[in-house]
Amino acid sequence: MYGVDIGLFQIQRELTWAAVFLNSDGTIYGRYGSRGARRGMKDNDKDISIEGFKKAVEGALEIHQAYPGNKAALIGKRGGPGLASTPEKLPAAPPEQAHAASPERHGCIHCHMVQEWEMVSAWKTSRPVPDKLLWPYPPLDTIGLTLDLGERATVSKVTEGSAAARAGFRKGDRIVNFEGQPIISIADVEWVLHQAAEPSTLKAEVEREGRKELLDLPIATGWRRGGDFIETLSLGWTARHLIAGMRCREVPPDEKPGLGLSRDSLALSVREVTSHEVERRSPSAEKAGLRRDDVIIEVDGLKTTMTEAQFLAYLIQKKKPGQKVDLTYLREGKANTVQLELPPGLSAP
Repeated sequence: MYGVDIGLFQIQRELTWAAVFLNSDGTIYGRYGSRGARRGMKDNDKDISIEGFKKAVEGALEIHQAYPGNKAALIGKRGGPGLASTPEKLPAAPPEQAHAASPERHGCIHCHMVQEWEMVSAWKTSRPVPDKLLWPYPPLDTIGLTLDLGERATVSKVTEGSAAARAGFRKGDRIVNFEGQPIISIADVEWVLHQAAEPSTLKAEVEREGRKELLDLPIATGWRRGGDFIETLSLGWTARHLIAGMRCREVPPDEKPGLGLSRDSLALSVREVTSHEVERRSPSAEKAGLRRDDVIIEVDGLKTTMTEAQFLAYLIQKKKPGQKVDLTYLREGKANTVQLELPPGLSAP
């Protein structure tokens, strides 16, 4: 990814494989490549198919044939500017990457690194970290949609009671236009959702039994949080080890009474503490004296239940670099209070 225009090539960066169809003038026709909820490296091909890619190529060619008469409808397929023009210029890029004489001598910049550096760059320069940086390209099942992998963007399932169901989507609908943009793939649908304001209502045009139907999809504030960015390979690892300095798990409700806690109490069991020997990572939890099996029961006075993702999102979105977080934890039945000092920030570019 050295020298790549990350303002132009905005994609889900946790993918193993992705494609961007574009004109030589930089106009984007569409994208291809998706990864659903909780997809790891062992099943990273579950959300792509040769058939679906072929349909996307056909759709891109159709758009190209109509170009430039359809140029206005394609404006939304390109996102706004980022924190830097290329990955190595992001504030959080490690020095050996940012100042490398040549990529051959200093290793690769992977797509997932760019996603990690974008989030950390915003946080470490004390900029707001919006949900879209922590929960990028939410899987479609977050809104209750499942699309056919062998088609452009054809509904194969709608979850009862979901936002998609309330909008009126039906099995067999083909999404041909979403927020004014022509749709050629599942990735195109995810792009529109990734860019969606909260709250808002997104306009969809579907082809149903030979006729066009217009649907309104409601987007609620915080809707992305139905997913779990901890399962995102680089973001989860980075949030745990670079910012919090530990990995936790939520104690199941049935186990909380055994700790003297109510079922809805905050209870995060520490599973791993980042060692100070881990290069460029924050040993914050280690400095505070936290150990494996300690159970965090209070965060800055907050005592209601939260997942590990919610805890990390609190650190990233509510606290600034260098600030301290008051933690109360249980160790062998005794409550202790410490301060977790977050890693220092960077100067804004």
